[in-house]
Amino acid sequence: MGDEKLLDIKNLTIKTGSGRVLVNHISLDMEKGELLGVEGESGSGKTLTAKTIINLLPENLSWEAERFQVLGVDYLKADPKAIKSLVGGRIGYVPQNTGFYLHPMIKIKDQIADGYVLYSKSSIEEALARASKLVGAVGIKDTERLLNSYPWQLSGGMRQRVNIAMALMNKPRLIIADEPTTALDSTIQKQVVDLFRAVNEAHQTSVLMISHDLGLIKYYCQRILVMYGGQIIEEASAGDLFAMPKHPYTKLLIKVIPSLNIKRGERLEEIPGHVLEIGKPRSGCVFKERCSYRQDICATEVKEQSLDGFHTFRCNFDI
Repeated sequence: MGDEKLLDIKNLTIKTGSGRVLVNHISLDMEKGELLGVEGESGSGKTLTAKTIINLLPENLSWEAERFQVLGVDYLKADPKAIKSLVGGRIGYVPQNTGFYLHPMIKIKDQIADGYVLYSKSSIEEALARASKLVGAVGIKDTERLLNSYPWQLSGGMRQRVNIAMALMNKPRLIIADEPTTALDSTIQKQVVDLFRAVNEAHQTSVLMISHDLGLIKYYCQRILVMYGGQIIEEASAGDLFAMPKHPYTKLLIKVIPSLNIKRGERLEEIPGHVLEIGKPRSGCVFKERCSYRQDICATEVKEQSLDGFHTFRCNFDI
C-alpha cells in the first residue's frame, strides 16, 4: 500500500428529511492500493455510505461531515460537476441491484462502451475490444452474444458480471463494489474476487468491498470495518479481527460463518434477536438489545476503545 489517501471521511452523518439519523458519525479512510471490507447486516448503513461517496444518495436524504475528501476532491467545497466527473471515470461502481443501473432497451455493448469513449476519448472499436476482454475475464464465454443482448435477456448473475466489467472499463483508481458476488455461483464468485485482486496488484487500484458475507471479506480484504445500526462498531486488520474480535456483534458474526465440519442435522448458529430498526432514536450502545454481555450502563453510554490505535471498537467492556 502507498501513503496516498484516496478516501478521507470524518464524522459522516446521513439523515432523512424529517431528521431521522440513518448513519451516525462514521469516519473512514482508505489508502492507494488498499483492499477494504465493510461488513454488516442489511440496514446497517453500508450502501448509504457507498452512495454518498459516489454522489448517488437518494434526494430525500441528506448528509453532513466534518471532512469528506474523495480522490483529492473536497466534497464540502467542490463544484458538483467535479464530483460527478469522478464516478465512471476514476471511480468504478458495482451496484447491489443488478438491473437498476442498466437501461433495459439499450444493448449491453452500447452501455458498456459509451463511458469508455467519453472518459478515455477512445474509438468505439477500442471500447468494444476492451469490453469483450473484460466480460471474458468475469467468466462469460460467448462475449459477442452477450454484448449484443439487452439487459432483460440476461439472468441476474449475467447482469451482475456486466456491471463488474463496466466498473473496470476506465481503469479506475477506486472500485466500490456493493455485494458484488450476489446472484453468482461459487465458481464465478471466486473468479470475480480474483479479478478484483489482479486489478489491485497490477494497477494499485483500491477496492472498497461491501458485503454481509464476512467469510468473503476475510478471504479478500486487508482491513475490515464492521457496521451495525448506522455506526462502525469495530475496525481492524482482517487478521486481527478474526484472531481477537472485541465487539460482541463481531464475535457472533464470526461464529455464524458456515463450517464444512458441521454434521448432518446439526443446528446452524444464528445471531439472537432482531436487526436494529435504523433511524430509530436511541442512546447508549446500538447492539444492547441483542447482546448477552449488556449491563445497565449500556442503555445510556458506550465507550470507544483502542487496542493499538489500529484495532478500535465501541463497547463498554473488554471481553
